[in-house]
Amino acid sequence: MKVRALVATLAVVGLVLLAGAGVSLAPASSPDPDTRAISSETDPSAIITAESMYNRIYFLANDALQGRDTPSRGLEVAAAYLVSEHRRMGSAPGMGDSYYQRWPYRLMAPDVDAVALSLEGEGGSQAVEVGSNAAVRGGALGQISGDLLLVGSSEGAPAAGSMEGKVAVFALPLTDGWSNQVRALSLRQARFAAASGAVATIHLLGPEATPELVGELAEQLADPARFMGEEFPSPQLYLTRDAAEGAVPGLAQAVDGLSDDETREVDGRLHGQLPMEILDDAHPPNVVAVIPGSDPVLRDEYVVLSAHFDHVGIGQPMDGDSIYNGADDNASGTSALLEVARAINAMPEAPRRSVMFTHVSGEEKGLLGADWFVENPPVPIESMVANINADMIGSDTHQDTLVVIGKEYSSLGPLVDDINASMPELGLVTSDDLWPEQRFFYRSDQFHFMRKEIPSLFFFTGVHECYHRPCDTADFIDPDKAARIARLLTLSVLEIANADARPEWDAAGLAEVRELTGTGR
Repeated sequence: MKVRALVATLAVVGLVLLAGAGVSLAPASSPDPDTRAISSETDPSAIITAESMYNRIYFLANDALQGRDTPSRGLEVAAAYLVSEHRRMGSAPGMGDSYYQRWPYRLMAPDVDAVALSLEGEGGSQAVEVGSNAAVRGGALGQISGDLLLVGSSEGAPAAGSMEGKVAVFALPLTDGWSNQVRALSLRQARFAAASGAVATIHLLGPEATPELVGELAEQLADPARFMGEEFPSPQLYLTRDAAEGAVPGLAQAVDGLSDDETREVDGRLHGQLPMEILDDAHPPNVVAVIPGSDPVLRDEYVVLSAHFDHVGIGQPMDGDSIYNGADDNASGTSALLEVARAINAMPEAPRRSVMFTHVSGEEKGLLGADWFVENPPVPIESMVANINADMIGSDTHQDTLVVIGKEYSSLGPLVDDINASMPELGLVTSDDLWPEQRFFYRSDQFHFMRKEIPSLFFFTGVHECYHRPCDTADFIDPDKAARIARLLTLSVLEIANADARPEWDAAGLAEVRELTGTGR
């Protein structure tokens, strides 16, 4: 091991040991304690201060963690810190006897040299030649074999089993070349086909697909990529019209002539193999902790707090700095969850319902850790009565304002407003969504809890000039405001956990959530 790498490793290990021992990681210039916080025996949140928030954010956003990419050593250090702190404060493991929930996130690529596919029809057999007449993505362990089924559109809800054993064929226009929109359309087509039971997807490229474009596309799609789950991504074949017509004359015209809701069988078949290589079998962590409830009946219900603790790692240097520390995004929300846990664990008696702290990774990769958590929950999903997600709560770009997104969707919104109104010493405005056109309610980890029809809120202070930039460091944060938001979060959790009734959806809000997230539970 090189000396520099060894020194860096020892530094990181030292930080973890210090954190586990409860030693402050803040520099000498850390801010003074929150002067507005009032000590009160009846307010458990009063122990949360600007200093305690800053110390946690300073550790999580330290250069030694190298931006907490998913997966990375820095992410593992952050997870170890979270486990150490929950154990020290008295939170119980949330995954049986462990605090860790690991989820598969493998680095894979199609084994292009081993691709052996052919399309057969009335015109004969046409070999698939990657880089010449085709590009490939995804793959399968064994043989791929299925009759062709032409599909007019990938919109709407697919009917499970309707394409069982078939190879779905979609038109993929390239009027503007290989754009992000075309790529997204091809992924929607593949997901639609897989959900309907298809064994593979053929994207029939538009006539604009020049040999140069096909070669570039084949090279791009052959690059290794990470995928969540134990299964290979569904096999996709991006095929030129000439190759398709060579085996199945008239195929292109038939696909182009379909209406959106139409499917049509044709006399054609794809068979062969499209293997994949697993280059890194990574399993990054979620961290889950629980404070068991005190009520013998309600303790089997859970108020779930969530925050992602990953960020984007190391990137393009800006002003000589290439570490994207992610202090606001989302060391701030992660630290708030730890402070809520500290406050509740210090109470002489736990709240009636249990409180679950869900620290998820992979948010920056597409909300992946939260997706895995709700699909593989440690307790029945129906027992989760509410979710509050804290993401980017450390900015004071909007002075003394906490944007509580989703207030109008359930009874949680009025509850938080009422608590804040009763605590003027917090000095906070709980605002409605300031950016409804941005659809932020569907862009952080609460999305997956809503998808399971769990009433949810999103605590947020807005995007700013340091969003996804190296300047998002601990010094950018307003720790006093972050502490006040953590206090409001604590009081909100206690109110939900001690109430006789569960939170309830607004009927119109639930209808919109169902429309935008799918079928729900």
